[in-house]
Amino acid sequence: MVMDRIVEAATRAGLDETTLQEIRLVVDEACANVVTHAYEGMEPGDMEITCSHSSQACMIQVRDWGHGFAIECVPTPDLECALEERSLGGLGLFLIQHVMDQVEYARDDRTGNVLTMTKKLSPR
Repeated sequence: MVMDRIVEAATRAGLDETTLQEIRLVVDEACANVVTHAYEGMEPGDMEITCSHSSQACMIQVRDWGHGFAIECVPTPDLECALEERSLGGLGLFLIQHVMDQVEYARDDRTGNVLTMTKKLSPR
């Protein structure tokens, strides 16, 4: 249901099919990170996803109230390393940062953790 709403909003924003697939990927990765990491060792909590757009960009925010993290401390995966030597996971944030034009993360005890992902739109 969430993905359907995101795709609806992204389609209204005028994103092409390739970009829609990229949006699906990053939203899935961001939500998986919340499920896997944000509420680790806690009771499961809420996640809020919003999507908005202007004539210049499509912006998606994923908010949770779990554990925060330091985005600058997340290691860049070694893509040259042999597959059998890599640990499972660790590509989500890398993919998000690679696909989106702008990625910001903010942590506030009151308003929660907010990952903001922006994709610039091509002029029509």
